[in-house]
Amino acid sequence: MANSDAKVPASQRRTRPAWLGAIVIGAVATVAFAYDLPSEPSFVDEWAYLSQTYYADLWIEGATNRAEWLEYPAYDLPPLPKYLFGLSLRAGGYRRSGRVDALKWYADTRSQFGTPATLLVARWPTVLIGALGCVAVYGLGTIAFDRRVGGLAALLLMVNPLYRVHARRAMSDVIAESLIVLTACVFLWAWRRLLNGRLGPSTWLLAGAAGLAGGLAALAKLNGALAMIIVVAWTLLALVLPRIASARKGAVVVAALVAVGVSIATFIAGNPFLTAQPRGALNSQLQATARLSLGQRMRFLVDHRMGISRGQMEIFPHNALPTAFDKIATVCVQGFGRFGPFGPHESNSRIRYDPNQDWGALIWLPLVVLGAVQSAVRGRAQTKSGDAPTAWAILIQTGVALLVVTMYLPLAWDRYYLSLQPGSALLAAVAVVAVADRLFSRRAGAEGS
Repeated sequence: MANSDAKVPASQRRTRPAWLGAIVIGAVATVAFAYDLPSEPSFVDEWAYLSQTYYADLWIEGATNRAEWLEYPAYDLPPLPKYLFGLSLRAGGYRRSGRVDALKWYADTRSQFGTPATLLVARWPTVLIGALGCVAVYGLGTIAFDRRVGGLAALLLMVNPLYRVHARRAMSDVIAESLIVLTACVFLWAWRRLLNGRLGPSTWLLAGAAGLAGGLAALAKLNGALAMIIVVAWTLLALVLPRIASARKGAVVVAALVAVGVSIATFIAGNPFLTAQPRGALNSQLQATARLSLGQRMRFLVDHRMGISRGQMEIFPHNALPTAFDKIATVCVQGFGRFGPFGPHESNSRIRYDPNQDWGALIWLPLVVLGAVQSAVRGRAQTKSGDAPTAWAILIQTGVALLVVTMYLPLAWDRYYLSLQPGSALLAAVAVVAVADRLFSRRAGAEGS
């Protein structure tokens, strides 16, 4: 019997999801992040999230118009991690915190709520979603290049000390980052299908699924908005591509609108702070918040987060990055050094530039740059052949993340560099595979001669 794939163009065969590889990557990452999880020291912000797990109970009970949704804890920390940690505790039969606990943590950040077993159970959602992020990186590499790039990129992210430590903490950072990467993976799948003329219903479902993941990313942390920024950037790329029919470009625009619309709807539906209208007596502050419109409450969230960042720069001046030079230099040295895969497992943020922590940038940054060059060349070849330039898409995704992180970066804290790691892993994997291919082709040529 003839191979059924023989009649399918190679460019389309590569878009098929490699389920077996994804399952293996997910399983290995889960084991890697969960290994000896109880030994991971607790971090102060973990207890902040655990102190607010009562929001999960309010959400499940449908009590979305309670006054608690307008109080400081409701808008200070994003809702999705609190839901996930609360559901995990609920499934394990552990007590969830109450409003008094949340207020107590803000009064004394040394406060803890529960036992080490409580914290361990709450960490499992982060472990699993962190593994999902590795699977999404594998998917991006496979769709844009091949399974070797996808697998190596997932492994590089998996062993990255920064990503690994946050995948073992009950916090929001890896949850948001994994959902950003998942959004990119799903939308790239749809993007490529649309540019290749595959306009069936499944493609539009992919666009909606990307929007759902993007909305959840923003619910995990406001910087989850990076997911939709990437979608918009890819849409702009599609519009300027040569040799692509206008109808296909229009389809990409519609898919992006679907993704953005679903993302916004998900964000609103998942955060009752934006819509709650409590009944009964309220103090003056809550009354003022209740009178705000939906748009005003969204703006309030952004202003609050920006205000927190400015306040942290004053509280931690040794970590503050007030100038553009500070941001760019720190991203280059720390972002690709101590927080790359060659960085230390425990970093000291009080030392801005430290060869002992940042030496890995001498290896990692050139690899990423080489991968960027290879991606540019590969994208050009894809465009000339009439295929969707997915290699350019990965290059743009990484560039957008780099630009957004550098522009926003308020402090030299590890969590702010997390969004650099997935794209860097993909480009470095491209470089390694390209070099390996070149070496093996030369060896084969030498043996043949």
